[in-house]
Amino acid sequence: MSGTLADELATVTPLWAQLRVGDRARYLERAAQAVIDEFDEVCLSVAAESQRPLAEIAALELLGAVDALRWLADNARRLLGAHRFALPRTLHPLTRASAGHAPVGVVGIRGALGAPFALPLTMVGAALLAGNGVIVAPAPGASAAAERLVRVLARAGLPEGLVRVADDSLDGCARLLDLGGDPAGPDAMIVLADANLAHAIEGALWAACAGAGQLAGSLKRIYVAETCYAEFLGGLCQAAVELELGEPLAAHTQLGPLAGEAVAASLEAAIDEAVGFGAVLHCGGRRSLGAVPGTFFAPAVLSDVPPSARLARERVPGPVLAVTRVRDSVEAAALANSGRRSLGASIWSSDRRAAVRIARELEARVVWGNDHAPALPLRQAAADAIEQCGRAQLITWEPAARRPPWRYPYVPGAQRAARSVAALHSTREGEREQALREGAPAIIRLAGRTLRR
Repeated sequence: MSGTLADELATVTPLWAQLRVGDRARYLERAAQAVIDEFDEVCLSVAAESQRPLAEIAALELLGAVDALRWLADNARRLLGAHRFALPRTLHPLTRASAGHAPVGVVGIRGALGAPFALPLTMVGAALLAGNGVIVAPAPGASAAAERLVRVLARAGLPEGLVRVADDSLDGCARLLDLGGDPAGPDAMIVLADANLAHAIEGALWAACAGAGQLAGSLKRIYVAETCYAEFLGGLCQAAVELELGEPLAAHTQLGPLAGEAVAASLEAAIDEAVGFGAVLHCGGRRSLGAVPGTFFAPAVLSDVPPSARLARERVPGPVLAVTRVRDSVEAAALANSGRRSLGASIWSSDRRAAVRIARELEARVVWGNDHAPALPLRQAAADAIEQCGRAQLITWEPAARRPPWRYPYVPGAQRAARSVAALHSTREGEREQALREGAPAIIRLAGRTLRR
């Protein structure tokens, strides 16, 4: 089916690609306004489908989508507009050139669990801005969010059929963006001795539990300076116990259910493995809320998790944190860098210079200072998508009545002229002056050839 869809979009996309970048940007502005106009309705729909609290969907999904779309629209010309490109005048004396981006055609976007609305809409917006048609294959359990995405774009007046929702097969697309295919390691957090522990505890719990710990950049590992380790661990466990689980649409709910029994079983297996390796489970685990349907899991906090355990090596979905005592920032950075590069990391400290120095050592896509978001910033995702949804293109223009100097037939003195022109760039004292004296006649003859019709 998707191959047919890709063929159908390939007939519509060229008309869209002919629009100026600024005109395409205005559709994104209207899409952002459509999200604002349907804010409560979309929020309720996405929250109900994803089983996440309304406040979380409002902030991370809808507000994030509005900001990303407006940023793409406001920066469209900077991101995609053609700009003058200087060619070497020695080889192209009269040529004008501009560098820009050309669309790739039809882009396929495969959704990911935990990113039902804002991230796909951001990627779709970037693909559209770059002049492409789009096929969206939503993640399992996110079909309603995908339909809402298309509805928002339709309300913005987007040409019919330019964005389509399909099944998981995206054959025939010129470019595929897989939102769930990043093989990154688990996010890490470093808490130094001079950190504001209350803020660090709040930040750690939110980064680990937003989206029930199933978001791509959910926090999984925390490395704490030994001087404040006990206080931090105790405060984190207390905060985790107090986090209220419940029906996602209820106003008091802070943490909704997991995406299903398979996620819970995988999380329990990873925790059991760590405990078998000597880790200590301080709190958390599966919970039954009586008549409230869903697979609920209270935030799990463990200590003494060895680097070989899955919880230290992989992004295990679910609200779980492995807290490790470290001697200093050097040991913390080494542990944080073990394994695959992570999407995000954070450093909590009152010393900005020290934090920045450590940040440069971390193998992470984004390093937060005294903050930690459980997902790649949407503006960064939008900029990355722009690069993937277009192809760099250089366009040149040579005056029709002129001929470049180095074409056939090669004329006598061409080699001398080239050598002299090269010597004009020399940094050796006196060589440029000598080149000008000796090579001027050959250069003039070659230039005269260019000016003759």
